[in-house]
Formats: sequence, C-alpha cells, structure tokens
Amino acid sequence: MAKRQPTFGEALCTVVVLCTVIFFTVVLYDASPHIPMLIGCALASVVALRAGYRWEEIQQGMVEGVIQALEAMMILMLVGVLIGVWIEAGVVPSMIYYGLKLLSPRFFLVTAMLICSFISMVVGSWGTAGTIGLAFMGIAHAMGIPLGLAAGAIISGSYVGDKLSPLSDTTNLASAVTGVNVFDNVRRMFPVAGSVYLLAAGIFLCIGLQYQDHSGETLRSIDTLTGQLADQFWISPLGFLPLIILLACILLRLPSVPSIFIGILSAAVLGVLVQDTSVQQMMFASFSGHVSETGNEMLDQLLTAGGMESMMYSVSMILTAMMFGGIMEKTGQMSVLMAPLMKRIRSARSLIFVTLITCFSVNLILPEQYISIALPGRMYTEEYRRMGVDQRDLTVALGAGGAATSVLVPWNTCGVFMSGVLGVGSFAYLPFAFFNLLMPLAAVVYALVRYRHARYTATKSAA
Repeated sequence: MAKRQPTFGEALCTVVVLCTVIFFTVVLYDASPHIPMLIGCALASVVALRAGYRWEEIQQGMVEGVIQALEAMMILMLVGVLIGVWIEAGVVPSMIYYGLKLLSPRFFLVTAMLICSFISMVVGSWGTAGTIGLAFMGIAHAMGIPLGLAAGAIISGSYVGDKLSPLSDTTNLASAVTGVNVFDNVRRMFPVAGSVYLLAAGIFLCIGLQYQDHSGETLRSIDTLTGQLADQFWISPLGFLPLIILLACILLRLPSVPSIFIGILSAAVLGVLVQDTSVQQMMFASFSGHVSETGNEMLDQLLTAGGMESMMYSVSMILTAMMFGGIMEKTGQMSVLMAPLMKRIRSARSLIFVTLITCFSVNLILPEQYISIALPGRMYTEEYRRMGVDQRDLTVALGAGGAATSVLVPWNTCGVFMSGVLGVGSFAYLPFAFFNLLMPLAAVVYALVRYRHARYTATKSAA
C-alpha cells in the first residue's frame, strides 16, 4: 500500500475521539487520563496504518517523542527524591514554621498567598492547597473573612510554584514538549509570572486591610502548629541552606540535573548532621518519601510526601502524552490538522494569542492540566520554529494559558480538587484567584511588547 498524507478528516477523527474518551474518563468516571492517552496512541496508529505507514515508522515516532522528554522525566524523579530528603532533613518544616510565624491577622490574605507560594515551590499546588491551604481556610473562617476570598488567595499562592519553580511537574512537562531547558523555562517565565505575583499580592494586601481579628483563638492554633513542628524537627534558619544553594545553582546557570542533585546532597548532609536522621532513613525518604507521625492530621498529610515513587504518575503521564504526540508528528497528522489554522496566523503575536486560547480551550474540553500543556505544546512547537519565535515563549504561553487556568474550570480535575479540598465552589473563588486570572492577560501583554515590530517576528530566529 502506497504511503499518503493523512486527510484532515482522519486526523480530526483521532483528536475528537480522544477528546470524547478523556472527557468521559476524567469527568464521569473520575479516573486518570493515562489510559485514554494510550487509546489515543492506538487511534493515531490505526489512522497512520490506513495511510500506508509501516508499524516500524509509527513505533519510531513514539520513541522519538519519548526521547524528547527523557530529561524532564529524569528531573521529575530527582524532584521526588529532593522533596522526600528536604522534608526528612527539616528544610520544608523550617519553611512552614517561619512562614506561619509571619502570619498577621490584619494581613491574612497577602500572608496566606505568600506562604502558600513559598511552600508550593517545593510541594506543588495540590500539596500546598490540600494541607496548609486547608489550615488557612479554618483560620479565615474564624476571622470572618469570606471563604471564597480566602480560597482565591490560597489558590493564587499555590499556583506560583507551578510557574516559577524548576521542581514543578507542569514546568517540566512544558519543557519536555518544547525541548526547552527547565531553568531557561523558569527564567523566561519569571518576568511574566513575577509581575503578576506582585500585582496579585498588592490586590490582596489592599483588600485584606479591612479585616481584623478580634480573638486570639487563631493565633493559638498557629502556635500549636508551630510547636508541633518544633517538637518533631530541629527548626533553624540553617534549614534554608539547601534552598539557597539550589537558587544559587539556578542563578549560575548550572544544568538542571546536577543542580537538583546538589540540592539533594546538601539537604541529606544537613539532615544527617543536625536533624539526627540516619543514612537508612534518608535513603528510605529518597525513594518512598517522608512519613510524618506528628499526631496532627493536617501536618501529617502535608509532610508525608516526596520520594521517587511519588513522581511516577507525572512521569507516566508525560510518557503517554509524548508517545501520542510522536505518532501524530511522525505520520503527518499534526501538520495536516494544524494547516487550516496556521494559514491564518500572520505574526508571532497572533501565534502566541492562538496558543493561549487553545490551552484554555483544551482545559474546557479535555479537563486535565497535563493535556492542556502537552497537546498544544506538540501542536505548535514546529510552527514556532518555522516563524522564528523563541521556543521559550511557547513555554510561557503553555504555562499561562494551560496550567494557570485549569483551576478556573469547575469540571477540570484541578477545579474539582480545589473546590473539594477547600470546601468552596469554583465560582466562589474564581473572581478572587487573581494570579490565575491575570496570567493569560500578562502573557498577552508580554507578546505585544516583545513582538511589537513586524520585521522582528519575520527575521528574528529562536534564541
């Protein structure tokens, strides 16, 4: 059978069926999107075979897609090790301890956002909101602060780490699908997310000044939490040393893998020397994570985390997504699917705008933030190269349009999780999730400023 280009209808059928299967699996059956992505691989393979491609070519496409993501998968496994070691060594407990000590009732909203953003740099958005965020919701209730407003501050802070931390799974996924080094990704994202972060913090500061705490009950509950942390761990400013070392590696532009390994090693040495942790315990925490037994349910949930095992969900998600993307690219289905849209894109700015819209649309249709990054990332990466647009700008669009907006969709997995764990409906916190709401707008402004000259978009090659 002679090989031919797949038709637009065939490629569209693959995507439509995949969207349908993922929607029913995630929304109706509350299952993970991994198996639907494998079904998508099978569908794409059938279309490719029908178009005359040999199985060896299809398999090569899958392998090539996975190879592009190998560094990201290695980094995620190391991140799991780092989180386990950092908790075992007292690094994360020290961050939580001093963060809670900064809590002022009058500045609750901005402080909650700042503390959640700090912790999310290590444990991610879900881990932050489901633990320390839940505690903040209880404090907000005692203070008489509207729960939707408090949830907006918590969610805004929790998603900062997803955008500005090289340890974030979504940041690493965006790097994987675009071929951009994760540290380069963070550096390019910093002006966009950093400015939104400051703006959102300013808004929460202004809103929060009207609220006062008239009892010491909430302060006593904070003292209880910090006291339990101090009983379980040796708390000291020295606990921030591994974090400082990791940040120094980022600023010095060291490669990702050795930088994270240095962060792991420095924390492990610190834990053995000052935390009274044995080498055996450190090895266990590296693979299976730290197991907390403070007796406080919230703290135990927060601090029972990390380990290489904990990252297997994200690693397998990246693996299946890249297999699907590899088949779609290798067999020409991606190019034929994108052709009608690409004919209407005339500038770098319009390309970035379309990327943002596509990411949010995927969050609406395929309610899973990983898909909203992986699928548009594979769809547009070649077009960014063709138009001479920096691939790092694609990572900015994926982060702002995909990961940041996922929590704003009530039926998205992120929206369902946040609504369930914080105890408020998605529409209650949506108007106050300022960081998430402003990220796409900031990305639009970034595109308008960076690509304001038509000749620049036509001649500038990717950096």
